[in-house]
Amino acid sequence: MLLYYYKKKKKDSYLLLNKSNVNISSLMQRHLLNFVEKALVEDVIPILMAAFNCQLDQLLSQCIRRVARSDFDNTSLEKELPREVVTEIKLLRLPFQPESTPNAMEVESLNEKSIRRIHKALDSDDVELLKLLLNESSVTLDDAYALHYACAYSDSKVIQEVLSLGMADILRRNSRGYTVLHVAARRKDPSILVALLNKGARASDTTPDGQTALAICQRLTRCKDYHEKTVQCKESNKDRLCVDVLEREMRRNSMTVNMSVSSQLTANDLHMRLDYLEDRGRAFSCLGHFVSMNIGFRTF
Repeated sequence: MLLYYYKKKKKDSYLLLNKSNVNISSLMQRHLLNFVEKALVEDVIPILMAAFNCQLDQLLSQCIRRVARSDFDNTSLEKELPREVVTEIKLLRLPFQPESTPNAMEVESLNEKSIRRIHKALDSDDVELLKLLLNESSVTLDDAYALHYACAYSDSKVIQEVLSLGMADILRRNSRGYTVLHVAARRKDPSILVALLNKGARASDTTPDGQTALAICQRLTRCKDYHEKTVQCKESNKDRLCVDVLEREMRRNSMTVNMSVSSQLTANDLHMRLDYLEDRGRAFSCLGHFVSMNIGFRTF
């Protein structure tokens, strides 16, 4: 089912999960109900959407509860899920949210409005409007996690324009502890990955649960797609390109670290040898002095 949904073949997914086909639907649902509790929340989202579109109430309800318990941010929820589903998730989260003072709520509301405007400017690919909003507001690109948002939803050209502003921290982590490279790895667009790496993104950085951008990309790439042969006059295999780009960067980082450690060891070794030679020189000097005194004593 997920394969069909990822490929956006919704009609086929409806056939797979259509309630008229009780055997297939019930078997699929049992597997997915078990999977939902163990899976990363990002992998639950497409299951939730398929359950919503196919009207599978039990599976949908469990997916909603799973997402509500997660740290999946409201901006992503509103961008990726239907409005009624988002409303239900927010209601489930409400009892667990800390209380805010009226003044804090007012400031938070103003900031949220500014952040939404920044995101809308990115949605419309309007970088000039983005600049105006930044000049008029105290909210920065980093406050709005604008680069994270762009890497998730904007065109690669817009992302490069935002990077060229030089106003966003390339290593900043969002509320979930993800860097922009982790977010971009899910897009599987090699041009975005290369642009971020050229601006200083680190492929070795990990998410709170220990995933690198490479691990994220590999997890979302089927072996069949990675090894698919390149056909002449056809678009290059983006899945393989993304994995290859990140693997090469990880190797380069590893070599840099090894060279740094090696040079550090060489320097330490040199200092130790110099100290040894100095001590040896002092020892020989003392020995020579002792011998000369001993010879002088015997002569006397």
